[in-house]
Amino acid sequence: MYVLTFTVLTTVEYAQHGLPLDDSYIHQTVARNLADRGILGFSQLHRSSGATSLLWTLIQATNYLLFRIDPVWYNLGISYVLLALIGPLLFVMASRDRLPPFVSWVVAISPALLGNFVWLGMIGMEHLLFAVFSLSAIYFWLLPPDNSLRSAVFTGCCAGLLVLTRPESIPFAPLLFLFGWAVAHQRRRLREYLVVLAFWIVCTCIQFGANLYTSKTLMPATLKGRSWLYFHNTGGPHSIRSMARFCGAWVQRLPRQFSTSYTHQLNSLREAATFYAFLGIILLVLTIVGVLFLLQRKPLRIGALVLWSGIHFSIYLFTFPTGGHGGRYQPLTLMLFFPLLVLGVYQLLSLLARGDRPWVKVAVVVFMCFASLASLGTWRRVTFAGIAHINNTHGKIATWMRANVPTTDRFAAFDIGRVSYDWGGDVIDLGGLVDPTYVDYLQTGRVIEYLKLKQVQYVLLPSTGSDDLTINPSTLGGEKVAEYCSDPGDWLLGFRYTIHATQCQTLYRVTKW
Repeated sequence: MYVLTFTVLTTVEYAQHGLPLDDSYIHQTVARNLADRGILGFSQLHRSSGATSLLWTLIQATNYLLFRIDPVWYNLGISYVLLALIGPLLFVMASRDRLPPFVSWVVAISPALLGNFVWLGMIGMEHLLFAVFSLSAIYFWLLPPDNSLRSAVFTGCCAGLLVLTRPESIPFAPLLFLFGWAVAHQRRRLREYLVVLAFWIVCTCIQFGANLYTSKTLMPATLKGRSWLYFHNTGGPHSIRSMARFCGAWVQRLPRQFSTSYTHQLNSLREAATFYAFLGIILLVLTIVGVLFLLQRKPLRIGALVLWSGIHFSIYLFTFPTGGHGGRYQPLTLMLFFPLLVLGVYQLLSLLARGDRPWVKVAVVVFMCFASLASLGTWRRVTFAGIAHINNTHGKIATWMRANVPTTDRFAAFDIGRVSYDWGGDVIDLGGLVDPTYVDYLQTGRVIEYLKLKQVQYVLLPSTGSDDLTINPSTLGGEKVAEYCSDPGDWLLGFRYTIHATQCQTLYRVTKW
């Protein structure tokens, strides 16, 4: 089922070939630098930050070292494998929890029917890998005591690799220990805890060491710069306003799972009295009903997964409250949303029928079919719009630069992914992802001073958002040399659903230094 539904999305590649996010290409640039130059980071000239996932960088670099396959097809192949693992893992976990067969099938199949979750396989990033390692670690740790040492080794491998996949998963292994001890009443031998801890400690040290090596900070350099850009207008990442906006964005994301009609952005509680907001709240309530229905049956493994998903969501809520492009920062939330929604509908219909009547299951299956058709159709259109937008803006800018700008010229950009990958020269980042020393210039409104320090000759700016950089054509003293924009309608759909990039990209030649 996962392979089939993913293929529905992959067919867009024959009409628009590429990746649907500019950030997707940052991973490719970092991986290519590592493979071709032996330099870890985004910059071609020295080690630097730029990519959060060390393991994903190594997986991508393997392609450049050994295969040189088109990175789009390479990543689609990886996604097919990862998606093919998720369904069986969920089904085995649900079956071992002795959930009713119908509920087990709903839990296992439903993620494949949600277009937004399957879309994660299209973006060439590490989020499906995060889901697979999370599922695998929970499965192995909560196995029966037979072959307990072997299961501890597998758990340690998965928990350690999870840290190298996403750094916010560092708390996962201790939390899994606590869950096994307090909830599952699992009493493993000391050597099994030590085995898992050994893997976890080694991988955590590697993660911290890589951050120190590339950016001289324990946490990724991407965090500080993007925190300021995302939250400086809402009181910082720890403000109530930022956290409320994060929760509100997720409520708005729910109706967008099933229709392309919701391109309007709700910005305040005054707009809550709309059908869009009402539908989001209804879907949220049904999902919560599904959570309660599931947890009432005390499923050990699926319960641990739901708990880890909630904790992971909370880590972002209290430290970096944003869902990322298309909700990619919370992949477990996307994975569990549709199963829990379906179970909420199942519970509601069972209550109305005063029992688990045969027609209730039929109605639930019909609901799943219609909802999945709507969701996959919606996200196929979103995927097409995203790839087309990146091709028509960043891709065309890069093509113009290949013809007109030598790769030795000094070039800076806010959106650094596609242009760095296609142009081939070194790109100075203005988005706070790469250079830790740049963040102070960004926060104090001295980006122009930073550009002068770097003797930048060309600057690529988005059509909106450059005010945060305190840059505009007049302060830049630049001459516009190229500009490419997407059709407003197609761009708006992709932007509202995935926040891929602004409508236009404008390239300036700097003349004031």
